[in-house]
Amino acid sequence: MSTKTQLRIVITLLVTLGLGAALYKHFVLGFPFFPEEKVRVWTVEARISFVADGGPVEVRVNAADNTPTLAVLDQEIVGEKYTFTREQNENNERVAVWRKDRATGEQVIYYRVSAYRRTTAGVTDPPAPLTRADLIPFSGAAKEAARLVVEQVKKRGGSDPVQKTRVLLAMLNGGEQQSVQLLLQKKKEYGGFLELCRQLLLRADVPVRRVKGLFLDQDGSGKKLASLLEVYDGSQWRLVDPRSGEIKNSDSFLLWQQGDAPVLEVMGGHDSSITFTINSSRVLASRAAMSSARHSGAMLIDFSIYSLPLAQQNTFKILLLIPLGALVVVILRNLVGIQTSGTFMPILIALAFLQTTLLWGLFLFLVVVSVGLFMRSYLSHLNLLLVPRISAVLVFVIFIFVAISVLSVKLDFEQGLRVSLFPMIIISWTIERMSVLWEEEGGKDVLIQGSGSLFTACLVYLVMTNRFLGHLTYAFPELLLVLLAIILMIGSYSGYRLSELLRFEPMTRES
Repeated sequence: MSTKTQLRIVITLLVTLGLGAALYKHFVLGFPFFPEEKVRVWTVEARISFVADGGPVEVRVNAADNTPTLAVLDQEIVGEKYTFTREQNENNERVAVWRKDRATGEQVIYYRVSAYRRTTAGVTDPPAPLTRADLIPFSGAAKEAARLVVEQVKKRGGSDPVQKTRVLLAMLNGGEQQSVQLLLQKKKEYGGFLELCRQLLLRADVPVRRVKGLFLDQDGSGKKLASLLEVYDGSQWRLVDPRSGEIKNSDSFLLWQQGDAPVLEVMGGHDSSITFTINSSRVLASRAAMSSARHSGAMLIDFSIYSLPLAQQNTFKILLLIPLGALVVVILRNLVGIQTSGTFMPILIALAFLQTTLLWGLFLFLVVVSVGLFMRSYLSHLNLLLVPRISAVLVFVIFIFVAISVLSVKLDFEQGLRVSLFPMIIISWTIERMSVLWEEEGGKDVLIQGSGSLFTACLVYLVMTNRFLGHLTYAFPELLLVLLAIILMIGSYSGYRLSELLRFEPMTRES
């Protein structure tokens, strides 16, 4: 396999991995591509109240869960002197559990959940295979009545699950047929109206389940969970109002429970109740996506810089900008042909500019280098060896830093104190290289390399301070693989630089 083929394979892999991971984080986890993008977040507070009997107490509340359109964020628990745990019930649903060894009198516990609407729909779980346990047997006249109702539903609803559901609900809510009236009279034997609907729909080959939840677009307090039917139409679950047969918008429906199990269970107490309060606000989409990913345990978040302490994350915010500076240097040197004093010296200077601001950074840099060149010109007459000469220049640079800082304090000039942020070792080498270049090639080449270095440093600074690019490197560090692929492509370029085309342009003119 040739070198070019290997390089193409490596570039393709880097671009695929980088873009694939970034698109996954955007479309699945909800990370935004723009830093100021905000989303609407709803905070739902459940108020659980009951009267304790004076002994051990255990409170179990079904927890809210993610849906294809809504993602659950942080959960906050408020329960004085209660031990809190998160468990899963037999249906693999999350359950919030409070326990206390002894409680007397009226008790109140608050359980808060935040949720936001996903930018794109998540994965919809298909219905589980139907088993005998799902069907409640009808007997006697009810069995024949159920058969007649199911036959009419299949005949009038066709093959569309949603249409079948509407036909059945219209029949049950109308209650005109004798078979329907018979079934409604015995609905309590079959678990109530909703369970009766589910049983008949299952017999009509309609994938259906009972759900409870909240419509988040209805802010306010004292809310109760809405009990609805959810029908699978072949591609997604559709919410259906059991009384009107209306298809509800699931974009703002926070799923709280599936099935017919109780939402709230209190052992060791009585007169229990649960009510909900809903309010909304707008937060940064990146923060909401981060909380949602952590809540769902996304591996791409658990094993990333987001799992580091905040201090280290702030450090990496700056370090992740350095590859952008490297790309700028590669483009300017290999494609444009700009000369710089040192390969990555402009990047280090640009990092110093991030702390000093651009204009004051340029001023301080020019002062330090100018004074350093003057002192270096004196050392050239002493015929010192390389290492002692560089060390002497380093000492001079430190003295310059100290002098500028002291003068800044005396003149009440705070910007001068930031001169210590410049990389003194790099500046010492820069002064040495410029001095040698001056002696060998003359002041013109020193001016070209010096101005090229400052121009490059300014461009790198502008790239590093761009909020959009800074957000992309921090929120999508995998895009650095794409940047690496671009650098490799530029590295394989061996054609003319832009400056060389300009230099040879007169040769193309007609004489």
